[in-house]
Amino acid sequence: MAMSLTELLPALQMLTPYDKVKAIQFLATELSKEETFPDDDLESQSWLEAEFVNNLSEYDWGERGIPNVKPVEYLSGIGLVVKEG
Repeated sequence: MAMSLTELLPALQMLTPYDKVKAIQFLATELSKEETFPDDDLESQSWLEAEFVNNLSEYDWGERGIPNVKPVEYLSGIGLVVKEG
């Protein structure tokens, strides 16, 4: 049975953080299967094969530098919430 994206997103939001990670890992595995992408889908293939952990150049934040940020926390069933302070 196939699920539409509008059916899938609410189901994913109800998962615990651990189960969300497992779901992402499962989806990544499914997407990485050769039969998922046609041979001429070079963009998808390059994303799957890219190494995002090593050799990343430092981000240039511009003249102002790193912006001021506020802490956030994840609340199950709600999402990211900006903390006071």
